[in-house]
Amino acid sequence: MEEVASLEGAVKDYGPKRIGPITFSVTGGDIMGFLGPNGSGKSTTIRMLLGLIRPSSGRVRLMQMDPLRDHARALAGVGYSPELPNLQSFLTPRELLHLMAKVIGLRGREAESDAFRLLERVGLTEYADYRIAKLSKGMIQRLSIAQAMVGSPRFLILDEPTIGIDPGGVVHFRSVFRDFAKEGGTVIMSSHILSEVESLCTSLAVIHSGRLLFRGGIEEFIMKGLGTRSITIQAENVGSGLVSALSEMKGVTRVTMNATGFVVETAKGSDPRAEISKLVVESGARLLSIGYSRNELHEAYVNLVRGMAE
Repeated sequence: MEEVASLEGAVKDYGPKRIGPITFSVTGGDIMGFLGPNGSGKSTTIRMLLGLIRPSSGRVRLMQMDPLRDHARALAGVGYSPELPNLQSFLTPRELLHLMAKVIGLRGREAESDAFRLLERVGLTEYADYRIAKLSKGMIQRLSIAQAMVGSPRFLILDEPTIGIDPGGVVHFRSVFRDFAKEGGTVIMSSHILSEVESLCTSLAVIHSGRLLFRGGIEEFIMKGLGTRSITIQAENVGSGLVSALSEMKGVTRVTMNATGFVVETAKGSDPRAEISKLVVESGARLLSIGYSRNELHEAYVNLVRGMAE
């Protein structure tokens, strides 16, 4: 896939504080979770990527261009939704989106059509003509995402995009972002809601104290960050020999029975779910469900940050 954005050894030196060197890239179709504690350098990295600040050293590319020298052209296909959107409260959602469409060059019916499409996509059609000042925090967050998607950009940068949005809306926006990526779009999503990152993102970049600690797949990060993994199996008609058979499997460290089945502890780097499923079924038991039993991304992330602090 085409490289959409990249940083190569990018550094921003603030004197007493230094961010970088940062090196990573994102390609079309990727939804990258960007993680790190407050003050770790996420915002600085994004601002360098968008050409809003000049790196002290290193190279930044956005849409194959230098975002400082070719600022307008590089940003033409980029949409941005900040963590705390400050939208013009005297406008209505329809007016705001129509205005944004005109700013990027859409005119007349094309601008109106784009505004209507986005209001429908983010679930604000019913509130299209309310003043933004009257909208709830969750509705403003929906509108912020809509304004980022005006003109069908190829690249979205989203800072805490689902904060304040109700659970049904969160599920809806997962579909919106997945569909965007399936159509060739690229997303960088900064969030502290790690369960949301785990369910939506296809890859991760993790930054701490100005240093990039990880760039790669979520599963790879979890495998590195956890000492053991817990697999919960719900099953019926479990025979007495099944627990013993599971305990003898390669990579399994412990098996514990519970009211609905059992929990299998596995060693770091091991993923025997397929073999466990096969063994359960072959034993004559009825397999109801199998899956990891904890928020593994959260635990792996906490382990990494705690290790950096020690």
